[in-house]
Amino acid sequence: MKNWNDIKNGLSLSQKVLDKVVKPESALKNKISNAQSALQIQISKLEGTHKKLQDNHDRIFKKIVDAKKSRDESKARSYAIELTELRKIKTMIGNAKLSMEQIQLRLNTVSELGDVVVTLSPCMSLIKGLAPSISSLMPGVSSSLQDLTGVLNDVMTTSTFDPESIISNDHLDQDTTAILEEAHAVIEGETISKMPEPPAIFTQIAKK
Repeated sequence: MKNWNDIKNGLSLSQKVLDKVVKPESALKNKISNAQSALQIQISKLEGTHKKLQDNHDRIFKKIVDAKKSRDESKARSYAIELTELRKIKTMIGNAKLSMEQIQLRLNTVSELGDVVVTLSPCMSLIKGLAPSISSLMPGVSSSLQDLTGVLNDVMTTSTFDPESIISNDHLDQDTTAILEEAHAVIEGETISKMPEPPAIFTQIAKK
């Protein structure tokens, strides 16, 4: 009987150890999965909005070309002003989408508890920076970004590591800036590659 009690106590102790080690790790994986799902929803929304803006961009640009062909400079200038503002919005939405894809990539590369803080800390700063710029354009996405911030905060809270002991604020700022610059570079590349060639009439006017 004594041996059986010893075995039971040993099993009970082992279970307690497993609960402390395995359950937090499992909870962390679940929270990371939730964060990934929330992030994918926002990326899909931004992708849809960006596509609509691109369609509008092409439509307005065609109107500018048509107005120039008919020598209606006033109408062409009016459409050009509209297109300028549209491009600003499209670039902003595109930057937000690409930044979130960078965050998604970071989440996908989290492999152990020690990586959580290092990986997600720059993401937190990035999301906080995105929210104000996108709130006036897509209030629903802005609200969802706040929810996503809460999920990521929850993920980091689950981690037993202290962010201050692993990564400095200066390093966070550098990472965040690097992500934003990378996203901006991609957007500029996409804009240049997708921009239609100017019609021949523009070239003729420029030569004059």
